[in-house]
Amino acid sequence: MAATLYRSSAVSSAEYGTPEVSGMICTSFSVNETAGLTEVKDSVGGVVAVAVAEPIQELSLEGMRTGSFSATVGGLLSVTMPGSVDLGATTIVTGLTSNFAAEQFETVSLTARSYQTAMSAS
Repeated sequence: MAATLYRSSAVSSAEYGTPEVSGMICTSFSVNETAGLTEVKDSVGGVVAVAVAEPIQELSLEGMRTGSFSATVGGLLSVTMPGSVDLGATTIVTGLTSNFAAEQFETVSLTARSYQTAMSAS
């Protein structure tokens, strides 16, 4: 059953729940955004210039696999984000762990990187 949300005006834009991942009931999701840095140092080691490259988002998620979940390391991942976080155009799975336990559903832990540039496998 979906939750009924009651909000005051102070939290009118607060998001609830996790994003939608095709074929998975997502129970935990985090996004860490970083940028590549290249530093130029002078003769005594002081930084005199910095180039900041395109941001990269590193994703970490956990959830229960449904029959249609089929992510593979090196493959693309489709995530529908709620709220204020926008992922890049290409999200690639970098790690995948399937967990099995007695009297438990199969769970999946997954890491991925999202790049701003649209890319495809060739």
